[in-house]
Amino acid sequence: MTPRTAILALLLGSAACPAQAQTGAAPADSEGPGAYLSLEFGNGRIYGGNRDDAPGGSRSMGRRAFEARAGREEPSPLGPGRIDFVHYNEGHPDNNHRDGFALQWVGVRPLGSTLTGELGIGPYLSMNTTTIDGREFDDSHLGLLLGGALRLPLRSLPPGTHLRLGVNYAWMPGAHRSAAVLLGVGRQFGPAQPEPDTEPKTGPWWFGGSIGRSITNMSGTDGANAGVLEARKYLDERFAHWAVSGKLIWEGDDGRRVDRDGVAAQLSYVQQVTPRFAMSAGVGPYVARNDRDEDDKTRANLLISFQAEHALSSATRAFVNFNRVKTFRRTNDRDLLQIGILKRFR
Repeated sequence: MTPRTAILALLLGSAACPAQAQTGAAPADSEGPGAYLSLEFGNGRIYGGNRDDAPGGSRSMGRRAFEARAGREEPSPLGPGRIDFVHYNEGHPDNNHRDGFALQWVGVRPLGSTLTGELGIGPYLSMNTTTIDGREFDDSHLGLLLGGALRLPLRSLPPGTHLRLGVNYAWMPGAHRSAAVLLGVGRQFGPAQPEPDTEPKTGPWWFGGSIGRSITNMSGTDGANAGVLEARKYLDERFAHWAVSGKLIWEGDDGRRVDRDGVAAQLSYVQQVTPRFAMSAGVGPYVARNDRDEDDKTRANLLISFQAEHALSSATRAFVNFNRVKTFRRTNDRDLLQIGILKRFR
């Protein structure tokens, strides 16, 4: 079965389920309203775009496609649904390495006593490293990510855990399209509040730092050591789930294209997963100076972050995060993987 055939089969399966299933009981694999996490790997193909000019190349993703998603169940007049933040990597077809971030609304429907179906759609900001007319680019496009999934409960694992068979279709104006089949594990968590002794306290500021590695998304460059200093504030009940932060970032020197540091501000959505564990997704402007850029060293960029954090105590939180620096100049995009500590001083 091709990826596009699989998508059609899931669409037809969801549309054919009984009316009472569309608006009735919760899915069989659900632990209740709360956070949702999943991780899947798979394979697929690309269609159109610059691959049409090189028919001898491979259109396969090389079995290197993967998807990570974190979401929150939201009430809807159509029945159970979620808002998901998705990091999607479309693998490695010849002359293309595209990934990006999507924000999806996902409808969730029981399809029987055990099976659950999902359909999702939302904007998808993609970043593709590709060579056109002999020149390498970080090619960026905004399109749509459509997907579907079938979920089967894994009874031997914690409640809410399920096997997830998914399909994704990326539609990108001005660039190639793609379709993929993915298999992995997900979990629908129940309601969660921070433990009293680990509540982040909406008033004070948190301060901390992280270290890790940076990778420039272009060939001929080296990885570099990177560091971040951060001040973060979790907002009060009027803006529950939100946090603001300021960051000083040192990306390190890749030996050829990027030796960049600067200042960023971010707005993050924070979703409590368990009493001590939370996920967040953040976005904001990043003004930085690249000492290896001969033309215009200081420029404005976009910083996108995906973070997992664990409360060690009421005043200490450990975290790991993935950051994408997007330049929107078709060059010198960068990824930073960091691990760090936040402390509350008050």
